[in-house]
Amino acid sequence: MIDWLVIWGVTQGVGILVQPILEDLVKDGAKDFAKDFFKDSLKNVLLGEKDPRKVASGKAIKKFLDLMEQQLKIGGVSPEQRKLYIKDVKQFINNKSVKEILGKAFESDREGSIPVV
Repeated sequence: MIDWLVIWGVTQGVGILVQPILEDLVKDGAKDFAKDFFKDSLKNVLLGEKDPRKVASGKAIKKFLDLMEQQLKIGGVSPEQRKLYIKDVKQFINNKSVKEILGKAFESDREGSIPVV
């Protein structure tokens, strides 16, 4: 079994938001999350178990969570208060529309983007 948390760079030192949200993402199925995240941008690419879409979507969400937590810290939000954000942030990133919008950054027809091969 692939340890997606290790591949995505989730270690013991990650933030209060990152660990529980990405752990739940793995439990709920990284494959389905990646499908929604990339929607139609990589629909014709056949990939194996270590699907690069799963790797990319997990790393992108980890980075998003890291940045969100950093902003909360800068804003003076205590660790205890940041824990209160977990449920709402989890709901936000699991929203199908949000995943599709975030995945648009990977579309190959975007100007200046690197084509998918």
